[in-house]
Amino acid sequence: MRLLSRADGLVQNLAPGASARLGLSFADLSEKHPSLIICNISGYGQDGPYRDKKAYDLLIQSEAGLLSVTGTATEPAKVGISIADISAGSYAYSSILAALFERKRDSERRGRNIGISMLESMVEWMGFPMYYTYGDQPGPTPAGASHAAIYPYGPFETGKGTVMLGIQNEREWAKFCEIVLERPEMAMDERFCNNSLRVKNRDALREIICNAFATFSAEGILRRLDEAGIANAIVNDMQGVWNHPQLRARRRWTQIQTSAGTVPALFPPGMEPDGFKAQMGAVPEIGQHNEAILAELGMDKDI
Repeated sequence: MRLLSRADGLVQNLAPGASARLGLSFADLSEKHPSLIICNISGYGQDGPYRDKKAYDLLIQSEAGLLSVTGTATEPAKVGISIADISAGSYAYSSILAALFERKRDSERRGRNIGISMLESMVEWMGFPMYYTYGDQPGPTPAGASHAAIYPYGPFETGKGTVMLGIQNEREWAKFCEIVLERPEMAMDERFCNNSLRVKNRDALREIICNAFATFSAEGILRRLDEAGIANAIVNDMQGVWNHPQLRARRRWTQIQTSAGTVPALFPPGMEPDGFKAQMGAVPEIGQHNEAILAELGMDKDI
């Protein structure tokens, strides 16, 4: 409790009801610490019929409908990172910052009680597919790594490597046929002459594109796409990201110390030479600052 007297905020992700049993609810703490900002992170919220359900990242992805729009029509797929955890953490972070600014403008410097639900955080990110289906409208068919409603927009194998490309309008489609495929007549093919038809006939178009790409490397296709002004990217693995030329050219990597030795770390986004200064010290070991914190609180270091 001594820490709270000097803290701006408290973040907790105990099971709903647990903080109240421990005397850590907003109602309990605000009496002694009226300026304290409390952020409660939970799976489904502090009330409602799902309050006590266990919540892990993949379970929240499922409940929020994310699995229904990823993967394919026959095989749903989760996102490859813990996106529900990250989403909830991002909303907790931004909400706490907003509460700090709000408290600063409050003449009484009153604290705030913030509730972050993993489910609500994830559903907020599902706005596009949700409104696509609003009013019982049919949703887009999951298309794996390809776009469900635009084609060609997705990954295509080459003779060596995989490229990602996206056609956004009919002008780009004509350029793609002329410069990349070297088949200008395809732009007016009755199967592919507008996006709706290309989506409808995507299997036939994919076969044509993959056959054309088969004799080229990924780098060769990327050069043609750049020449045609078609948005594109390489489909990297993690080694490709570690060695990404753009990150290296912008000097986005630094070295930091850990208990296991020196490791590379990416400067946080927003850290620019003329912006926020990056201050990334060594990663502290577990318990490294215990004695210093206890000393600040006037407590014996052996406690």
